[in-house]
Amino acid sequence: MPEGVREVAPTAFNILREGAGIILKNGFDFCECSVGMIMKLTEVELSLLAAAGLPIEVCNSFIPFDPEYRICSDGSLESGSPLRRYVCEAMRRMSRLGIKIVVFGSGGARRIPDGMSRKDGLSRISDFLAFCAEVGEKYGITTAIEPLRALECNAINTTATAAAMMRTLSHPRIAYLADAFHMACEGEAPGAIIENGVLPVHIHVSEAPDRTYPGSHGGEYLKAFATGLKKTDYAGRISVECGFSDFEKEVALAYEFVSKTF
Repeated sequence: MPEGVREVAPTAFNILREGAGIILKNGFDFCECSVGMIMKLTEVELSLLAAAGLPIEVCNSFIPFDPEYRICSDGSLESGSPLRRYVCEAMRRMSRLGIKIVVFGSGGARRIPDGMSRKDGLSRISDFLAFCAEVGEKYGITTAIEPLRALECNAINTTATAAAMMRTLSHPRIAYLADAFHMACEGEAPGAIIENGVLPVHIHVSEAPDRTYPGSHGGEYLKAFATGLKKTDYAGRISVECGFSDFEKEVALAYEFVSKTF
């Protein structure tokens, strides 16, 4: 979902409503937006969007980069902590809109700080995800662990490590995501998810190295990724998650490429 479309006043409500209309008009089945957009809605706006039945089925950018929401800090999950309150409120709002999956990238929020061991950092991330699973069970929302390239985060950089954490937690409300952009940047083979022993619950596609719309550079990695994906039983969603220089023009080109390739 773009940060702004046309001459629409840049409020979260207008961006979601107008952006969804453009996305659906161009053939897509659903929309994905940031949790931050959902958190900016008033209760009235939240009710209006819920009543409109817009197919906003996935959210990304779960936890903002803010000192009080740092997952690996001491006391981050204590009773009544800002992080716990944020997760509960975000999932309540997402459930009002019928959102089924929230993508846990949030590289800044989950970064393991200097001086903390990797083991301790991953343990705290695991504890956070266990809490998300608990809240997600209440609201019917699955948290998808997104591997991020090392340039963006120092924890969980490959689909293999995300799948391993998913297996360790072993909860139906915790899954992982495959993002072709991050996979390409980290040198993962296009068919890497086949080796993980478990399929992702959601997929992001865009072009590496500049995160432009799928097909903007020929999409060779994406074509190879699609070939591998078709060898599996994956039947979930695929989102175009990228930057746009001309949203209305490029969203149409993205749909053309993705619909043919996947």
